[in-house]
Amino acid sequence: MKNEILKLSLGVDISKETLAVCLCRLTARLAKEFEDPFEVSNNLPGFKKLVKWLLKNASSPEDIFIVMESTGIYHEALVYHLYMEGFPVSVMQSGRVKRYAQSLDQRSKTDALDSRMLAMLGCERELALWSPPDPILRQLKGLSRERSFLLKEKQIERNRLHALEHSVYKSKRELKRYGQRLKLIEKQLIEIEKEMEILVKNDPQMHQRIKHLESIPGISFKSAATVVGETLGFTGFTNAKQLTSYAGFDVVLKESGAYKGKTRISKKGNKHIRSALYMPAMSAIQWNPTLRKFYERVQPTKVKPMIALVAVERKLLVLMYSLWKNKIDYDPEHEQKKTARTEVLAAQDRSNLALTTS
Repeated sequence: MKNEILKLSLGVDISKETLAVCLCRLTARLAKEFEDPFEVSNNLPGFKKLVKWLLKNASSPEDIFIVMESTGIYHEALVYHLYMEGFPVSVMQSGRVKRYAQSLDQRSKTDALDSRMLAMLGCERELALWSPPDPILRQLKGLSRERSFLLKEKQIERNRLHALEHSVYKSKRELKRYGQRLKLIEKQLIEIEKEMEILVKNDPQMHQRIKHLESIPGISFKSAATVVGETLGFTGFTNAKQLTSYAGFDVVLKESGAYKGKTRISKKGNKHIRSALYMPAMSAIQWNPTLRKFYERVQPTKVKPMIALVAVERKLLVLMYSLWKNKIDYDPEHEQKKTARTEVLAAQDRSNLALTTS
């Protein structure tokens, strides 16, 4: 009984070239026993070597729970391979992993220690299992990322062209090449946006749900498709708080004794979502009466108007999440109806209270 193993958890710390792994056993005495960490290459031969080693420590893949941290794209090949081999896998957001690590008495930071920490996390917590995203959503995310990078490149080339045009020393051939590069970027942006539209239209259900998001004043197809692609259809989020944290809209406040720090958003999240919502927020405070009132109420209390605009971006993201989950169009009178229902319920409570006290 003393040596009975309650749970096996493997922590994987991922880098571009290598995988640092550590196996943890949770015994019936609730003690944690660790194998010495080791490394394998972050490629198919390394994956096969890891799977072979894991099957020596368990009778079946289902007996080993694997925990890793989301690291851009470098974890994707591994997580797909392990999923196809039948291992239960959890991919943690970096913010949650960092908060767990801070709770431990661990001052050093190495790949081996990080893999040990992830293995411990898998033994202690019940984590959500990873499953492959919808291929269409994965493709939509890839297109939206490509579009985002091209928009950045377009702005860089414009700035360089503007600087060259105002320079004393300039070459007509150099100006021509800048113009050609900008035309190429514009052409590719149009191609990508058409691909996004075709991809969405070929899936009637997704097309209808994105239409729900477009019903919000200020939200265009490109903005809606970018947010849906970056969140993979809002999968993995059980509430709006998780979503805003993923996008980096979660509020951070630092105070200690007499020191009172400024309240700000963490920005430790998906920058593509924040970028995609900037222009819709600018449009919303002009054309959406509800969000305009919200902006006007928040703005005077802030030092910078930008803070109020970020609050509108956050509000838009939560609104999009709600419409997507409920499969409904935007109702501009929702707040008024909600207030009216609250007033009716309050009046009923006052009436019932009067009857019981009389």
